[in-house]
Amino acid sequence: MMKRDALSEEYYDEVCRVIGDAVIVLAESGFDTERNTLASLLWQTRLRRHDSDRDEQKVLEHAIRLIKV
Repeated sequence: MMKRDALSEEYYDEVCRVIGDAVIVLAESGFDTERNTLASLLWQTRLRRHDSDRDEQKVLEHAIRLIKV
């Protein structure tokens, strides 16, 4: 299980922002916001952004891990 103190405060805030944005997008589109749906959306985003910078990839990976807990 990933603990909050495993990430810096700023990094943790960014991970939470990404998760929150995903929830808003799904809810506004009429989709379910269960953990599996969120993890799937973030995983697809990570795959589509394979050429993004390393920090963005790490934020997405941490967000996926937090959701799957």
